[in-house]
Amino acid sequence: MRTYLIDKDNNEYITDLTRTIVHSSELVEYHFETVNDNKVVHSEKVYVRKLAGQYFASSDNVRWEKVARQNLPTRMLNVDRVFDLYYGYKPSGLSGGAAGELKTQMPGKIVKVMVKEGDTVEKGQTLIILEAMKMENEIKCGVDGVVKTIHVKEGDALEQGVLMMEVE
Repeated sequence: MRTYLIDKDNNEYITDLTRTIVHSSELVEYHFETVNDNKVVHSEKVYVRKLAGQYFASSDNVRWEKVARQNLPTRMLNVDRVFDLYYGYKPSGLSGGAAGELKTQMPGKIVKVMVKEGDTVEKGQTLIILEAMKMENEIKCGVDGVVKTIHVKEGDALEQGVLMMEVE
């Protein structure tokens, strides 16, 4: 599954979980690929072990380090940076939103439209709630502006790549 990690400065990192091997109830092996411009730039194998209610990670299954407490599934701490995690989709407001177009990143159903045409909106403001993969996702605005056109309504089932709203 594709995972988008976005830090507080809106730097984006894309990873794909390509393989999972369950060795035992305490040991799982994950294979990840880091993607840039739809090309694999790094592959990595990570082992995760649960002992006494705590998690440990290793890249070689020999040396283990305790994993810092996480606020999963939405936030991850990595040494000196905090990432917001988005599983299987990327909020439109964080990509393509700068152009003022909000498009679906994955199939889903419109749960709520938070604004109406003509409303003044700010960067980061939630515009639409989209249910995808049984999770409600906030679609945020990528620019300050005015809602020009809304192409969807509550209850609409959408495929990936559908233009939902335009902001100018």
